[in-house]
Amino acid sequence: MPAGIDLNQIFLFPIKDAEARKYFLIGCAVVLAGFIIPVIPYLVLFGYAARIAKLIFNGEAPRMVAWDNWGKMLEDGARMFGVRMVYTLPIFIIAIPLMIAGIAVPFIADNVNSAEADSIIIIFSMIMLATMCLVIPLSLPLAAIIPAAEMHAVDKNEFAAGFRFGEWWKIFRANLGGFIAAFAIYYVASMVLTVALQIIMATLILSCLLPILVPGVTAYLMLTMYAAIAQAYKGGKDKMAQKDFVPANI
Repeated sequence: MPAGIDLNQIFLFPIKDAEARKYFLIGCAVVLAGFIIPVIPYLVLFGYAARIAKLIFNGEAPRMVAWDNWGKMLEDGARMFGVRMVYTLPIFIIAIPLMIAGIAVPFIADNVNSAEADSIIIIFSMIMLATMCLVIPLSLPLAAIIPAAEMHAVDKNEFAAGFRFGEWWKIFRANLGGFIAAFAIYYVASMVLTVALQIIMATLILSCLLPILVPGVTAYLMLTMYAAIAQAYKGGKDKMAQKDFVPANI
């Protein structure tokens, strides 16, 4: 149980019994709908994950719950997604010019001589490398701290709570190891499942199952990720409640 996170609960709750599997299949259908309807199905899935997080905040084990009150799930999901988007805005600001340049470079290269084209490609490659040197160091700490802001918005049921840095930062500091563990759990699980999907893609017969497997993997990763983060968040609040607790010096 690293830093208050129960791995058995995290990895098994979406499929642990018949009822959980029924609700999980609905989640897979929601993800599948996201391939047809933009954004909204994923916001609903975010909201469903928020509902599970609230159970954990109340001291309950993570479990699949009924898919009802879709409007409330959409509202909660939009709140979480909005918090995440605001905090990742610096990365988008850095990356968007690079994306535009990446689209423009082939057209520019087609209209110049070979020597100029080689120079343009070299310059673009250097700019891309410099951009990655900025994005990667920025994205890694953001990936670790954004979930704390999201969970604070869920806990307080308020979008603005995600930006009250002083409030959620104390919780993050109180259980730093828990949040890092939650990030590591998600990273390892996503890597394992990605490799598994790649192996399946290389198998002609099994690749026919991808329309079913991809939504399942997406739903599973999101639900387990936010369950782990919710446990880390609760662990931070519990530690802060201890009178003799001394937060990490970060």
